[in-house]
Amino acid sequence: MEKLDLLKEYGVQVQTGLDFFGDKDSYDEALKEFRDAIEEKLKDLEYYKNTDDFNNYGILAHSTKSEAKYLGFLNDAEIFLQHEMAGKESNKDFINDNFDNLKDTLNNIKKLLNDYFSSNTDKKKIIIADDSNIMLNFIEKNIGNDYQILRANNGKEAIDLLSDDGVYALLLDLNMPSMNGFQVLDYMQERELFLAIPVIIITGDDTEETIKKAFTYPIVDVLNKPFKEENIKRILVSINSFYDKN
Repeated sequence: MEKLDLLKEYGVQVQTGLDFFGDKDSYDEALKEFRDAIEEKLKDLEYYKNTDDFNNYGILAHSTKSEAKYLGFLNDAEIFLQHEMAGKESNKDFINDNFDNLKDTLNNIKKLLNDYFSSNTDKKKIIIADDSNIMLNFIEKNIGNDYQILRANNGKEAIDLLSDDGVYALLLDLNMPSMNGFQVLDYMQERELFLAIPVIIITGDDTEETIKKAFTYPIVDVLNKPFKEENIKRILVSINSFYDKN
């Protein structure tokens, strides 16, 4: 299956996106930027909803609608339009009653785009779990040409990705929302996943207590933030060594 067929099956008007952005590379870049912003959009929308900030809620729903239309997500854009209008009208009941649908729509787009950017490749899969898109982008930029990158913004998403066939390694931040890195480590230990998947901890918390706790699990290495390109190459050596020993 061609990569664009994934989008078409979902109902994306791909030609609309290609016409707007001019070529496939520019379209892909815009799709990636939209995907990477979804988590932040959801956080902001929920904050505006909970604080009855209808003006900003409507503005963000409007920009999300516009971006979705440019990219060819016309059906989803209609949902964002409804929330834009509800924000303009300060329609609290509609926003509260339909927010889960909005949230599911954005999460479905994110999952689709994750699949889109990981399709049609024989590269080994590496999960990168970090709540910072800047960090995710930095690591992907340095190893994305050689590995298939599966991105997660929290521990729950990381666990969902662990069910993918052929996961080669997990790069795991410890401090994340929804489910933190230690909870992911507990999940893996309960299911004996450490025997099959090497884990590299990436963390800005380099206190002795945290590092000691991390090494109570059979992890392969720890990468302290901030780090450079050469540090990423070092942990790739650690990952490959894991397989050489097994």
